Amino acid sequence: MTEIYEALQQGLEIRKNLIELKKLLKEEGALDAYLSMTEDDALIAGFLKDEDAKVRKNAANVLGLVKSQESLDQIWEAYVAETQLFVKSAYLAAMQKLDCRAYERQIKKRYEELLAYEPQEEEKKHIQEEVQQMRRLVAKFDGVLRHKFTGYYKPQDFILTTLKHYQDTTCVQVETGEAKVIPMGVQVTGGIVREVSAIRTYRELLFNLYCDRRPPMQPEEAAQILLGSNLLELLEEMHEGNGPYAFRLEIKGPMTLEEKSGFAKKLATELELRTQHFLVNDTGNYEIEIRLIQDKNGNFFPCLKLFTILKNRFSYRKYTTATSMHPTLAALLVELSSNWLADHAHVLDAFCGTGTLLIERLYALPVRAAFGTDTYGEAIFGARANTAAAHMNINYIQRNFLEFTHGYLFDEIWADMPLRGKKTREEQDAFYLAFFKRAWKLLKDGGRVFIYCNEIGLVKKYIRLLGTFRLKQEFCIREKDGFYLFILEQRALQDEQ
Repeated sequence: MTEIYEALQQGLEIRKNLIELKKLLKEEGALDAYLSMTEDDALIAGFLKDEDAKVRKNAANVLGLVKSQESLDQIWEAYVAETQLFVKSAYLAAMQKLDCRAYERQIKKRYEELLAYEPQEEEKKHIQEEVQQMRRLVAKFDGVLRHKFTGYYKPQDFILTTLKHYQDTTCVQVETGEAKVIPMGVQVTGGIVREVSAIRTYRELLFNLYCDRRPPMQPEEAAQILLGSNLLELLEEMHEGNGPYAFRLEIKGPMTLEEKSGFAKKLATELELRTQHFLVNDTGNYEIEIRLIQDKNGNFFPCLKLFTILKNRFSYRKYTTATSMHPTLAALLVELSSNWLADHAHVLDAFCGTGTLLIERLYALPVRAAFGTDTYGEAIFGARANTAAAHMNINYIQRNFLEFTHGYLFDEIWADMPLRGKKTREEQDAFYLAFFKRAWKLLKDGGRVFIYCNEIGLVKKYIRLLGTFRLKQEFCIREKDGFYLFILEQRALQDEQ
């Protein structure tokens, strides 16, 4: 860094060295090194007047990274004087790191001018970047606008996304409106959002966008078709207050990441400009997501996800780890097992993690007592916090299930089996053998084990070899990865195996 800074002092390869300095400043501890090496930021700020536009842009980037409050006046002056559109957003991005209250009036005035400006085709990209950066500056003064969802009891058409092959499990739980199975999940016509919010087995709720035809890969035409749909009507009739609405685009399909990114940027610009900024593209503080799912013809099936709907289904989930089970999967496993659950049971989760599967089991049917074991202390801490948030009573013990003992036996044992990871095949085999033996000892006669894993061969092997359990039912949950749910029932034996 010292060599780069000295080269800048000598005026050597300014653009190249500013770029290198910018890269270095993103590394941990680099800012402290820079501050200890320099008395002020006058050198870098001086490059804001360089004749090379890219030098000006990189100088602004550096001043933002070092949070150069002393350079605020120079950055604003450079922004006002800038003639190259592609540079302007860099000044605004730098100012977002600074205290800009002294320029609040000028910033808001310029923002209004930008919103009223109709850019030429060749200007759209850079003007939109400037608008987005200016919007973030304005948000520093006024905060981010949030809309209140009011459409909980208004009949609407929406899709509840589910795991493949288990759409019926969710479909039969829909009480209001017409529900039918589709490849994505369940299509609900005339459904009530408040009612389906109580269903725990679907992943997402997506509102149908009805277009004259499916939007194509051409951004201008796609924007026109989307804005001719019920998109804006849905937003206005289901929320309190007026626009703007901050949105993001989610593109699903076989396109490359570069193709998706390029298409999304152009489409987002068209949507914002054509709605006169009623829709504003903000990938950091969005309230809505316009999702486009590409079909086999290259066109898109459009739908809308609202982040304004209060998320109460799994509000207990305060802590998670990298291996935590998704709550909708946990709810599905419990729902599929519903015919085998015991009333007022003593329940044990062998590898409880942060408690999601056990908590979902208790939502389904009351229990007499519930226990969870895990060797990972952080997970046990998270499980206790999550359980408290769910207002439930579960006893968590930091202990290896294979060594766990208890004063009474259990009606149910649940097990989201640990993945093999770095264990050898032989080690995993021995682990499953030990699990089956410990589970048999901890169960009452006729007790049941609910196993979720991707080791179908080992489960079937020890059912056959040990003879301690009968396989009552099995479900293929994720065919691609080989994950199954097995429901086993203990067999009473005269001798321990």
